[in-house]
Amino acid sequence: MHTNVRNSDEKINLDHLLIEQVELAAHSGIHTGGKADLAAYPSDFEELRALLDHARKYSIPITILGGATNSLISDDGIEGLTIITSHLRRRHVQGEMFCVRSGLLLDRAIDLAIEDGLGGLELLGGLPGTVGGAIAGNSGAHGMHISDVLYYVDYMTFDGKLHRKQIHRDDFSYRNTPFSNRKDIIIYEAGFRLTPITQTSEARKRKDEVKAKRKQNGQYEHPSIGCIFKNPEGMHAGQLIDECGLKGLGIGGAKVSSRHANFIINPNKQATSTDIRALIEHVRQEVFEKHHVRLEEEIHYVGRWQDAGHT
Repeated sequence: MHTNVRNSDEKINLDHLLIEQVELAAHSGIHTGGKADLAAYPSDFEELRALLDHARKYSIPITILGGATNSLISDDGIEGLTIITSHLRRRHVQGEMFCVRSGLLLDRAIDLAIEDGLGGLELLGGLPGTVGGAIAGNSGAHGMHISDVLYYVDYMTFDGKLHRKQIHRDDFSYRNTPFSNRKDIIIYEAGFRLTPITQTSEARKRKDEVKAKRKQNGQYEHPSIGCIFKNPEGMHAGQLIDECGLKGLGIGGAKVSSRHANFIINPNKQATSTDIRALIEHVRQEVFEKHHVRLEEEIHYVGRWQDAGHT
């Protein structure tokens, strides 16, 4: 496993790493949410392990936050320590293997892979969020999923130990992975087996075309957390919502996108997470009454939500 190891006598300064009362709306794709009691931005393996050791020693709850592009953060914030992965963004190349830390934005990682002369990720161009988040949710687009080119994942358990999982396709399915529902790990690094390319301009063009299509669909027009609901078997959630006449419907500052019915947006940055959740529940109920289909979220609820089902 590729890590930058410090001198054993070099002690991590946790006072420098830990920050109190961090506003999380700036870290949210939809620009809502309260404060983290305590937050940290580790930049390497040793800092991450020191933070986990500290949390374990003092029994502090841990929440991992990447790009928060598919997470709804409670207006009441997040209890304990929130580890924000945005500084875990180094990458290196070993032959055909593109190795990248979990906090790098996926769209940026694709650009860097092309720069390094490796292709295969272009169809995922424009997908929001980090590499780690994309792996945890098996993000996909245009008939491709990130697991199609994933070779290994290094992850750290909350006891500070680093593990490597060799990837088997059978472990991954639509929006489901071995990492999806685990709340005791943090994805640290991933290795992608890609294809050497000499015509990097062709790969860049392909990626830009895919990203442009997402833009045409209005996916970057307003703050959002991407698709709210999973597609039921053989159906499209967006179409079911659209057929209920819910495009443009608003609660508080939150609205169902008029461009993409499976998106909820925060057009004036006046919405709260409570508004968004209320709109999600309203949409779910309307679709159930009209189509007798119960939609299931593909987003995650993070922080101090009142019901135990969403933490």
